[in-house]
Order: sequence, then structure tokens, then C-alpha cells
Amino acid sequence: MLLKKLEFVNYKTYYGHQEVDLYIPEEERQTNGKNIILLGGLNGAGKTTILKAILYILFGKRGMSAPEYKRLFSNVINNTFFAEGGRECQVSLSLETDKGEEWTLKIKWFFNRDKTLSHEQRSLDIRSAGSKFKRSAQIENIDTYNKFIDKIIPYYAAPFFIFDGEEVKDIILRQNSQEMKEAIHKITGMESYKQLIIDLTTLKHSIEKQLARSASHSSLKNAEQDLAALDQSISAYEAKQDKILSKMRNQQSLIDAAKRDRNEKLSKNSKSREVIVKKQTKVATQLDMARIELKKFFAENLIHIILNEKILKLKRTLKIEKEQNQKRILQNASLTPYRSFMDQLLNQPINPPLSSEQLNQIKELGKEIWMQENNIKTDHSNEVNEIHDISNKDYSYLTSLQVKSRDAITSFINTIERLSQEYNDLEIEIRNAPETVNLDSENDKIDILTKSLGEIDSKNKAVKKKLRVLLDERTTLKNKFTRLNIQDTNSEDLIEQLNNVTSTIGAMSEYVTEVTKLKTEIIKEEFSSMLKTLFRKQDEFGKIEFDINTYSVRLYSDQMQEISIQERSAGEMQMISSALIWALTKVSDLSLPMVIDTPLGRLDSYHRSHLINHYYKHLSEQVIILSTDTEITGEYIRLMEKSSYKQYMLDYDEKKKYTVIRDGYFDFVRR
Repeated sequence: MLLKKLEFVNYKTYYGHQEVDLYIPEEERQTNGKNIILLGGLNGAGKTTILKAILYILFGKRGMSAPEYKRLFSNVINNTFFAEGGRECQVSLSLETDKGEEWTLKIKWFFNRDKTLSHEQRSLDIRSAGSKFKRSAQIENIDTYNKFIDKIIPYYAAPFFIFDGEEVKDIILRQNSQEMKEAIHKITGMESYKQLIIDLTTLKHSIEKQLARSASHSSLKNAEQDLAALDQSISAYEAKQDKILSKMRNQQSLIDAAKRDRNEKLSKNSKSREVIVKKQTKVATQLDMARIELKKFFAENLIHIILNEKILKLKRTLKIEKEQNQKRILQNASLTPYRSFMDQLLNQPINPPLSSEQLNQIKELGKEIWMQENNIKTDHSNEVNEIHDISNKDYSYLTSLQVKSRDAITSFINTIERLSQEYNDLEIEIRNAPETVNLDSENDKIDILTKSLGEIDSKNKAVKKKLRVLLDERTTLKNKFTRLNIQDTNSEDLIEQLNNVTSTIGAMSEYVTEVTKLKTEIIKEEFSSMLKTLFRKQDEFGKIEFDINTYSVRLYSDQMQEISIQERSAGEMQMISSALIWALTKVSDLSLPMVIDTPLGRLDSYHRSHLINHYYKHLSEQVIILSTDTEITGEYIRLMEKSSYKQYMLDYDEKKKYTVIRDGYFDFVRR
């Protein structure tokens, strides 16, 4: 994947429409060794905004709490634009996949006049390689969108490719964690191998079941007995589920009662919380009404929504057919005098008598002359086949049918989600608001009841899951029961398939073990080589290990004593983390761009020089570096100029209070 272009439209400090061209042509990357894009700016100019915008466009709210999202995105609209009356802002990112497709991911934020974020809207455009046309879609199911994005850059891999240089040490601090293991599995491609073994095992079980069915030839009586036993089990679980649901309703009633008691106490003793409680009650009422309205709207308009396009098409067709019929009636009315004249004329005796063919020719020729003289026009170009023979009453009914769009349902759902979030936020505000009485016991009671409700809900989910399995089994058994003949399967073929799959699973398991060892060794060698290259003290480490079980780095001194990584300086930890990123990218099945913010802030001149000379120039085919003026030296510029394809400056105007993106780089480099 390569990033192509990042665009801002009145987003945060970027006023108006501004864009950064990040694409590096293949010739520049492969032949000329230009793989770096430089973006420079003083603190507050918008460097971190670029990094966080790329992360949010790709991954959205994943890894972000609701308060953090509210803090980061409640004020993303540019202040100058908002003061001018603007109420929306936008960010878009274009990228190129390994298939040559161009994806453009867009996010729009909408605000009201109080500068409160109402909602955001995502969309995705895809243009195939060599095509001028693009496919566009609004993102409504965020889970489906996340799976789509993870195909090109997995979420867990993001910290290794898009990160703040001063916080990269966190990668080492997080080693030996489950999240770290999953990230390395996905980056190195091990996840795919393991999934292949899982799929093969599923296939093996399927063949074993077929073989069992083929060998046993279970009778109809056995199937009937199994079905009866399943029905009994299902009835038992349904009764158990009803009992649990009753407990859940009772528990929820206790929670609601506890909150009402707490809120009543607050209303009497705390003026500051009284307002919040009233507001929460109002929001709860609005939420209930919104759910009722959604249910009512859905019930009343479901058919109209499903048949939306067909109703519109029918209306258009009926309208065209009626217009065509009206034209035909008018034309016939205009030809009535002519037909009366011709009937009188041709009823007169003519000697010698004319043939039928001659009479028809006279009628048609006369009709044409009559239409020309009376300016009667006939247009057959847009005639359609009239297939509807309906009364005026039916026509009025069909053309007056209401057309309902699913946008209304989306609006209801958005309102419900917004009110739910607002209700939860008010609950947090109630707890955090200053109080004149001690509410610990009330809050503890609510927490205990809520925890108990969660435990009951967990039991409900377990029962629901088991019930779903039993229902699926019953469906399968019913299908088997209704079949009069059991389809025989060639046992010999199944045995051969089973042997082949079993052998393949064994071979794949051995392959995964060996590949894991190989990739671990590559990680160790690449990590060790880069670490020694970057460190000032070349004989600092006597041994370097990469643990295959914990996926963690272990360093030893020249005396073979283990070194505590956490006790190293911030600059050294950055070098160690950078070396690990290097090793993972080299063993990775992914080819992704690197986006690094403030990479040299805590480093001395030696480590800076080695990082530039031996690291960024070879790290990836596209390295985007965001830096401040404190990182810039003459040597830095000289080294970077050889490898950088483009340079940009984020120039913040103190007077106008917004940033302008221009060519150049701290007045040192010009394109």
C-alpha cells in the first residue's frame, strides 16, 4: 500500500481546502532511491493533526474511549470557517493498493450553531486499475468497514507503521503482551498459516462426519428419536432462558429504582446535580419515544421502503403510458372530421369502381395531407408498449402511493444512538458532579446491581448460544427426517480424502513450526544488526535474543548478564524500538508506508546521523517524516535532501490563526 494524497477541508488548524501530495513514483523509489516525504512545522502548526487524521481515517474509534473521542473530535471544525457560518468539515485520504486500485476514504463532521458535533459521515470510493470510473459507498456498518480496511493494513499492525517517534519506546514496554503477540503474528503472516490449519481441521471434521453417516446408515427411527430428544432439550433451555430473562427484568427494575432513589436524594441535597438529573430524565423519555417511533415507523412503512424503487419505476411508467394514451386520443379526435368526410366521399358511386387497395391508399394519402394541412404531428420516437389497462381510480391510487426512503430509519437509529450516548454521558456527569451528601452507598448499590445484571446477562448469552446450537441441530435433523432416501457416499473416496487432509495438516503444522523458527531467527538477526548499527557503543551488547514463546527482546552485556531495557535512557529505548520495527518490517508480508512524527526529538547528533543514514533511507518505499525546527541541522538537511522526493512546510499564520501547507522545508530545501 502507498499513500497518495491527504486533503483537509476546514479541518482543525487547516482553513479552506488544503492538500498534501504524498505519492512517490516507482522510478523515484526504485531507481533514484527517493523514498522520503518531509513535512516540517513548529509546535502547534498541525503535524500531529496529520498523524492522527491518517490513523482516524483508517481505523476510526478503535482503541479510543468515548471521552477520548469526544475530546479529540468535538472541535475539529476550523474556528475561522465556523465564525464565517460554516457547519461542516472534511478529511480524505487516497491510497494505492498492490492491485493498482485507488481507494479514497472520506470523513465529514457536521456541527450545529452551538458548535456541537451532531454526527460524522464516512464514505469510500474505489477506482480499479486503469479505469476512469469509481464505485462509491456510504459506510453504514463500521464492523464491515473495519474488516475491509484490515485486509490492507491490520489495526494491530498500525503502531509499527504509524507512530510518534518520541513514544515509539512504548513498543518495547508492551512486549510480552497478548496485543504485541497478535500484532507480530499478523505482521509476519503467521496468522494466515494458523488460519489455514484451522480451515483444514474443519474440513477434516466435515469429512469424518460424512464418513460416519456413510458407514452408519442411521435409520428413520433413530432420527425420530434424536429429534424428540432435541425437542426436549430445547424446551428445557427455553424455560431456563425465560427464567433468566425474568431475573434480568427484575434486576433492571432494581437498578432503575436505585437510580431513582439516588437521583431523588440528589435533587433534594444538591442543586448542581438536580439540573443534570432532570436532563437525564428528559433524555430517557426522548430515548423511549424515539424507540417507539422507530418501531412504529418501521411497522407502517416497511413495505414502502422495500418497494421504493419499484414504486417509483411504476409511477414513471404509468405516467408515460397515460401521456401517450392522451396524445392518441387527441390525434383521433383531430382526425374525426376527416374520417366523416372520407366516409361520405367514398360512399358515392364511382365508375369504374375502385379496388379495396385503391380505397385504402386514398384514405392513407388523404390522412397524411389532412394532418399536414391541420398541423397534426405524430411522434413515434418515444412510444412505449402499454402494458397497464387500469381505471382512473386505480391510476390515481398507484400514482399517489407514498415513497419512503431508508434514510428516515437511519435518522431514527442515529437519534437513538445519540440519545443513548447522551444518557450515558449524563450518568457520568451525575457521578462526577459536586455533591453535598455522601452517595457512595447508593452508587455502590447501583454498581453491585449492574455487575449482577452483567453476570445474569452472561448466563443468558451462554443459554442463548446453546439454544441456538440446539435449534440449528434440530433444523438439520428435520431436513434429514424429511428426506426419504439417504444419499450414499463412496466410503473409499472419503477415506482417501481424510488421509490426504490429515497428512496435509501434519505437514502444515510442521511447516508452521519451522517457518516460525525461521522468521524468529530473521527477526533476531535483523534486530541485532540494526541495533549495533544505530548504537554509539558498538560493543554494548554481548548477546541479543528474541524469545519465540513470548515474542520479546532480551539483551545481555558482554559479561552475559541480562540488561534491563526499561532502565535505558529515552533515546536508547527509541533506538531499541526502532531496531525492532526494522526487523518486523523486513520479515513482514506487508509492504506499507511509514508515518513518523518527531522522530529525532530526544536523540543526540550521533544517533540522529545513524538513524538518517542507515535507517529511514531503507525502512520502506514510502517514509513520511513530520519534524519540528529543533530537529533540523545542516547535516540533517544535507542527508535528507538526497533521499527526499518532496518537502512541505506547515506554516501557521499567527494573525489569521490557521495553517497553510506550502512547498519548502524550513527555508533550507526548495523543490
